Formats: sequence, structure tokens, C-alpha cells
Amino acid sequence: MRYLFFVIFLSAAINAQKIQDKKINVKLKNELARIQKDDQIFRELMRPDVSQEQKEKVMKEKNLTKEDITERLWSLMDEQDKINLEKVEKIIAEYGYPGKSLVGEPENETTWFVIQHSPKINQYMPVIKTAADQKEIPFRLYAMMLDRQLMNERKEQIYGTQGFSSHDGEKESEPIIWPIKDVKNVNKLRKEAGFDDTVENYAKRLYGKNFIFKSYTLDEVLKFGNDQKTEEKPFNLELKKELAQIYKDDQIYRELTQPDITPERKTEIIKEKNLSKEDVGAGLIKLMDDQDQKNLVKVEKIIEKYGYPGKSMVGEPENYAVWYVIQHSPKIEKYLPLIKKASDEKELPFRLYAMMLDRHLMYENKEQIYGTQIRSVFKTKNGKTETLSFVWPIKDPDHVNELRKNSGFGKTIEEYAKDLGGIEYKKYTLKEALELKGTND
Repeated sequence: MRYLFFVIFLSAAINAQKIQDKKINVKLKNELARIQKDDQIFRELMRPDVSQEQKEKVMKEKNLTKEDITERLWSLMDEQDKINLEKVEKIIAEYGYPGKSLVGEPENETTWFVIQHSPKINQYMPVIKTAADQKEIPFRLYAMMLDRQLMNERKEQIYGTQGFSSHDGEKESEPIIWPIKDVKNVNKLRKEAGFDDTVENYAKRLYGKNFIFKSYTLDEVLKFGNDQKTEEKPFNLELKKELAQIYKDDQIYRELTQPDITPERKTEIIKEKNLSKEDVGAGLIKLMDDQDQKNLVKVEKIIEKYGYPGKSMVGEPENYAVWYVIQHSPKIEKYLPLIKKASDEKELPFRLYAMMLDRHLMYENKEQIYGTQIRSVFKTKNGKTETLSFVWPIKDPDHVNELRKNSGFGKTIEEYAKDLGGIEYKKYTLKEALELKGTND
């Protein structure tokens, strides 16, 4: 089961605005315009009012099949969201938030869209708040992101901007407006925040003119699975919460290894984990390994009790948590059949099984299938250590991009290698790779 959220914005004439500020970074403005288009293009296909003409135009532009539209749209959108997030994180690291004074309108809203559609709202909320305070973006955008953050944390929202419906890829439950903290005064708060309509009218624009707004309590919505007229079982909320924490623990030290991590986020992690300079430097790998071992102990107990905790049990993205922990463990071989079963039963995206299978094959010194694994080797030359990173040999490199597309990956092998490690894809034979690897063993 997954959540489907809609955000409605009034179109504005600012597309025709003549930017006169000489400080506008035109190159960055154009880049953000492209990112905005990429953020919306798959979402267009999900709109109930999308025209057949526009649908065919998008399908042609993105080279989509009917199967892509009916079965893989969520996966394609998720992949695009990840690509967009990588891009805007690099932009933020270089420029800070690219607001109105830097790129003009409407491109100043692009980065907000990408973060709003990402799992990193908590990380970038201070950046969005600062941008709103400095009038680089409208305050209502900060309000919407705050509402989404609160909803994601299973708390009452403030401005009534977030709708909720459960979705399993085939059928969708009746939508609602997520519970509001002060529903009696919400319309006053909306007006002060820059929204031009009441929550009742907003809900009708969101879900149709016949939609009737109803105020729900948080307790009612958290038990929502029991009230839906579907065959879906309610989530195990306690397990969902535990897996969310495990996933956070899995990623937190890895965040510090990312070259594009913002100084604010780095400081936040160091403070949260009470790390020393040594911890962040030479001791980081040990901290990560220790955390991985703790996580593995936890997920093995969960698997023993529940089997694989998939989408129908804990929803998304918490159904990914156990996969991440196993992928970062020495027990891939043991749990690969379990991951395959979860994928076959659509409890996990197939691409995650494909990634784990590729890693398993690489660890066994065999050719991978989907081209998801990159290997780095280190050489010392003239007293200097050089790093060579390459895509581990692929069994059928001539057809790997077709296979990747059919398996839910949004990038070609060439794009994937370049985006992941700045690597120009080169075909290596298994013999060549083993020789390179042998120099490091």
C-alpha cells in the first residue's frame, strides 16, 4: 500500500515575466526549469483529467510503453525523483537555496517541489524555512512542507494542505484531508499564510466538486485501514515505526560520506550522534559497521517473527528497510531467496531484488546481470594512492539497458554510472575485473 498525495497550484502569468534583475543566474534558471519538467511529467499521467493527446505526447517523449503506464509508472516516478534530488542537493551545496533573487520565478519553486517529493523533508526543512523568511519562496510553500512533515510523522497538520488516500497500485481508498490541529481557525491561518481559498474549497479542487470535507481526529485516521472498504489489512504501525528508525540508523553515517552533504546537515548529524572529529574521519567506517551489525540483529528477529515485512504489512518506504540492512550485511546469500519471494509477491520493487542479486554475483566473482554494482580498486603509484572505479562486468552488456528498463530502473547503464560515481561506463571482461580486484586482495 502506498500513499498518493496531490498538490494543486494555480497557474500564473509569471512564465511571461521579464526578469530584469542582472543577478539572475540564467544557466541555473534553465537547469531548474528542466528539473521542474522532469518532476511533473510522470505525475501528469496520474491526473484523472489528463487528455489522451497529452498522454500520448508524454509517452512519445519518454519512450514509454503501455506496460510502463499501467504497471511501472510509480517505479519510473520514484527513479526520476531520486535523479532530481541528486541534482538539487548539488545545487543547494553550491548556491544554498536557489530562490527568487537568484533564478527568478517560477524556477525558485523547483527545488521546493523536488524536496517535497523526496524522503528528505526533515533534512531540508530549515533551508526551506530560511528561504521563506527571506521571501525567496512564498511562505505558503513552507506551510505545505511543514504540513507534509507533520503528516509523515503521524501528527496533525496546521494549514490543511495535505490529502491522504491509501493506494496499492490497483485500487485507491476514499480520500480525506489529513487531520488538522485547529480546524476551527484553519481558514484564518490559511489566509495569513498566503492561501487564497478555504480548506473546504481546496478539498473540492483536490478531489472534485462533489467532495465533502470532513474533519477527522488523528486516532480515527491512524485506524483508517480498519474502516476502508477494501481487502487490505491495516498496517502494523508499531513495526512500521521500528523499521523507520532502523532505516534512519542505516543511512545516518552513510550520509556523512556523501560529497554533497550540506554543512548544516553534517553539523546536525554530529550533534545528534555526539560525534568527535575522529569519529567523522578515520572512525566513521567502524561506526557504520557497528551500526550495520546492530541493525542486522534487529531485522533477523523481525524476519523470524513476521517473515519479510513488506508493503502490505508496513507500507512504503518502510518496506525497504530490511532490504537495506541485508544489502549492507554479509548475509546476502542467506536472505536472497526471501528477497526474491517478497519481490515476486510485490511486497518490494523488483529492482531491489535485481540490485541484491547483482551484488551477490559480484561477491561470488561472477558477472552481474543488471549493471547495478560498481567496484573500486586502489593503487599506489609514486607514493600516491589512486582510485579506479568501474562497473562490475555485465553478463549481456549489449542488452542490459533494455533489461534495466523492463526491471524498473529509470536510467541507462551509462547514465547510472555517471550519476552514481562520475564514471564513464566501460565494458570490462570478468578476467580483467578479477585481475584488477586481485591487486587489492
